[in-house]
Amino acid sequence: MAEVKYHVRGKADVKQQEISPDLQENLHWLKRYLGYKESFDIIVREFEIAGRACALMYIDSFVDQTVLTLIMEQMQRLTPDDLRHPSLRELLNRSVPFVEVTPESELSKTAEQILAGPAAFLVDGVDHAIVMDVRKYPDRQPEEPSIERVLRGPQDGFVETLIFNTILIRRRLRDPNLRIEILEVGRRSRADVGLIYVKDVANDFFVRQIRQRIQAIQVDALTMSEKALQEWIVKKPWWNPFPNGRFTERPDVAAEHLMEGHVLVMIDTSPNALILPVSIFSYLQSIEEYHEDIMVGTYLKWVRYFGVLLSWVLPPLWYALIASHTRLPGHLQVLLTPKVTDIPIFWQLVGLEVGVDLLRLALMFSPDPLTQAMGFFGAILLGDIAVKAGLVDAEAMVFVAIAAVGTFSAPDFDFGLAIRLLRAFLLVMTGLFTLIHDPWLGFGLGIATPLAILFTSNSFGVRYGWPLYPFDGPSLLAELGRKPLNKKILRPSLTLPKDKTHRRPPTRD
Repeated sequence: MAEVKYHVRGKADVKQQEISPDLQENLHWLKRYLGYKESFDIIVREFEIAGRACALMYIDSFVDQTVLTLIMEQMQRLTPDDLRHPSLRELLNRSVPFVEVTPESELSKTAEQILAGPAAFLVDGVDHAIVMDVRKYPDRQPEEPSIERVLRGPQDGFVETLIFNTILIRRRLRDPNLRIEILEVGRRSRADVGLIYVKDVANDFFVRQIRQRIQAIQVDALTMSEKALQEWIVKKPWWNPFPNGRFTERPDVAAEHLMEGHVLVMIDTSPNALILPVSIFSYLQSIEEYHEDIMVGTYLKWVRYFGVLLSWVLPPLWYALIASHTRLPGHLQVLLTPKVTDIPIFWQLVGLEVGVDLLRLALMFSPDPLTQAMGFFGAILLGDIAVKAGLVDAEAMVFVAIAAVGTFSAPDFDFGLAIRLLRAFLLVMTGLFTLIHDPWLGFGLGIATPLAILFTSNSFGVRYGWPLYPFDGPSLLAELGRKPLNKKILRPSLTLPKDKTHRRPPTRD
């Protein structure tokens, strides 16, 4: 058996070797490498075909037993004459009635294929293994994502199996230029990562940069799936709260971004697709707007923008107005006259912000039968009791509640949490500068600092604040409204697409 090189896997050094014509020698190597009899799910089935020793090796419950049984039944029909001068080509073309079969000449690569799910078929006297992809994937039905719901439109969503997710994309894009590259990441996990783009639309620079960053990942395993992958690909300071890549579980959203020139990154075992590159407006788009009429979609977009803005500034702005003793005209002054004075307004707002987060976490981790009861008890009963007991002011409760609702109006969950952190930062800055009797200076710094971070950040060389900075008037108008789909001619310049047009303009005679 020819020795090639040393290959480190796990805790031991294992020699990477070529497959020998001696079946028992191959089986001994594979059994030791994969921990046969140490792991109960490593299956080795030895049998004879036409008087020649053979073996199947696979991981239990990873293969389709029905298909494997049919293949073995077909092989049992072989005669000694069929294997008198055995060759791999004859076995593949005549003896294996299955489509997805590939030859393999190295034991280490054969073992990696077994760990990925296919079954390996070895024959005594043949110096190759036949790898048969008879995997049966654990899966669930492609249901609508819980955080990206729409009233009308497709009700399917990505699942945890990468191959099924690529099918959902190809159903929507039957484009021969659609490319789905598979890259392996993780020395131990060997996770399948899909790099998806449209070849004649996506900019080569983005594709090349993302591919290089994926290939450069040096880690044992990506156990946290898409989030760990994002932190390896997207490089940004830890103190930057803005997400630098958008996740989606909707195939229609993924397909639309592909047609705009974006690049998708997906990892097996995760139902999320990472969209790159992005700008801040990428997180404020919702597929719901494009399943409604033009005016309704534009109105919903404006309401969303207003809700996110209120979520960021409303409680700190109210506190700054009170701390600066500002006078409002007419009956509006009642909003700046708190009834609870024993507890400072600042600490009331801090307590309410923490309470909202505690309630959110409680609802997230509560069993489904208790979720509705916990929401009613936390949001209504506790709030009403706190106001009646004089612990918090009613206006403070209302403003924090409005801010919380605005946070959840953001279509992207990560962006909503970033706005939540920025609101806390703005409140703290305003409170600190109130101590020197200048709350508006603190409020201004709390606004200016995130804006400075936003406009100096980038996503693979693309400014995060686009189209505000650098300013792009037509693109900004398109982001502020719901443009008719039959009027969309140019793709967004954000992705620097190679093909800049969605459709060809009509020719004039």
